[in-house]
Amino acid sequence: MATYLQNQQKVRRKRSISMVLVFGGTTEGKKVMECLERRQQSFIYSTKTKVEVEESAYMKYHSGALDQEQMDAFIHENKISMIIDAAHPFAEILHQTIASIALKNELPVIRFGRKPIQLEGENGILWAEDYKDAETLLFDRFQGKKLLALTGVQTIEKFEKWWKQHPSIFRILPRESSKEIAEKTGFPKEDLILSMPNQEQELEESLIKEKGIDVVMTKESGASGFLQTKIDASQTCGIPIIIIREPKIPASFQVVYTVQELENKLEQNGF
Repeated sequence: MATYLQNQQKVRRKRSISMVLVFGGTTEGKKVMECLERRQQSFIYSTKTKVEVEESAYMKYHSGALDQEQMDAFIHENKISMIIDAAHPFAEILHQTIASIALKNELPVIRFGRKPIQLEGENGILWAEDYKDAETLLFDRFQGKKLLALTGVQTIEKFEKWWKQHPSIFRILPRESSKEIAEKTGFPKEDLILSMPNQEQELEESLIKEKGIDVVMTKESGASGFLQTKIDASQTCGIPIIIIREPKIPASFQVVYTVQELENKLEQNGF
């Protein structure tokens, strides 16, 4: 019994000494935080925009984007031993930056992703490979139609050519930072919906009908992004939905989708 307790104490000491860098700001990021806290693993939680999180004995918080040079310096300064990428699936620049810096510093990277869902019914779904492909679809098939964009505030600028010519509604998160980004694009305030994603199909249907929407556009955001709810609502309302495919994650990442899988990968990597 004494030996077992001594071993457990050694494990805890090792975890407190090694430092993990977590990129979050998502539902998945919160799950990673809870997991590492439970394991008494020291880590830094990093988000692009500032969010309300409480530091603890095991967690330090950092906000602000990091380019390659800054991330490299941050890793050395904080003696990072592992990176967990739990950021948004469409944070392409961040994923690529992590991959490059991790390779340079020979660090393992675990990707806590959103498990792809098996879509129920493909009727009315139009797939776009990227933002440019989605824009082409809009101009080719929906001239003069009213768009409901559920793609996030960062995409308002990407679709500026469309919304300056056609009626469009963008739903963005009810955060000051999101409102500031939207304001800088010049997008009409009256055409913004400040709201979290609707978890209930009936609420999405009501929104579509109330605003007189002709086409919905969203991202391949998985279950935590309520993708199936958006699809079901658009299909019930009899309008098409454009889904922008999730970018591919770097092949060097160790991908997990559940907390248990994350626990297993941490063990395998000696954490």
